[in-house]
Amino acid sequence: MENSYLCPYCRGHLKVEKHIVFSVKTAAGARGLLFLSPKLGDYHCINHETFELKEGERLDIFCAICHSNLKALSVNKNLAKVVMIDKNANEYDVYFSEIVGEKCTYKIHEKDVESFGKNAAEYINFFGV
Repeated sequence: MENSYLCPYCRGHLKVEKHIVFSVKTAAGARGLLFLSPKLGDYHCINHETFELKEGERLDIFCAICHSNLKALSVNKNLAKVVMIDKNANEYDVYFSEIVGEKCTYKIHEKDVESFGKNAAEYINFFGV
């Protein structure tokens, strides 16, 4: 069994086939779907060709099921949060950047923090590391 990804609010499953599905809104108000890789540290994403994402732009990322805003304001306004459950039923909080092109992801379990991506140093201090 591969990792499952859940909305922290409705606990709905966000992973479909080989992608995690989000509803997103750009700073200009454009809306679309974003498909991200479930592999931590893989920053490949898929979006419709007419849904333009601009490097450095902050997105609002929402649960595709309940439409809750996934912004992790208690940590940092530039991060979103989902829940990951691994094959052994261990649960982690996964934080990732809402800034287009910023490559940073954090997998948190209690006080253990694992970081991924070339920009991971940007927010690591917000996790007490």
